[in-house]
Amino acid sequence: MKIYELPKSISSLINELQVVQIDWQNIPIQIPKFAVYAILENPLFDQFMFRNGKRIGLLQLGQYTVPVIEPFRADTEFHANFAVIISHNRGNHFGLYGFPADNLEADLRLSRSDGAANTIVSEYL
Repeated sequence: MKIYELPKSISSLINELQVVQIDWQNIPIQIPKFAVYAILENPLFDQFMFRNGKRIGLLQLGQYTVPVIEPFRADTEFHANFAVIISHNRGNHFGLYGFPADNLEADLRLSRSDGAANTIVSEYL
């Protein structure tokens, strides 16, 4: 996995990285807070679709249809306690997707000098 440094334009502004940690099937996943668009409690999927033989839940959030992707590539459970909606962009394109979560902690902080901070951020830049 390639490790990215925080962009110089923001690295001098922060001393720590805020992280949302979700637990799914007793496995923690850390997401930088800047990438979290919304946290929904007790989500109810509006519909389901199948992609590559896997069932994916879809949430309708205003004008956006948001896929909730099982992070370990299994079928999406429809009994998740939370859906963590993540924003991403590629070039000029904006999108949303979500991860299901059994539990979450929304206010973890890592020191900027912690090696894990750059690894966590790299997935969302």
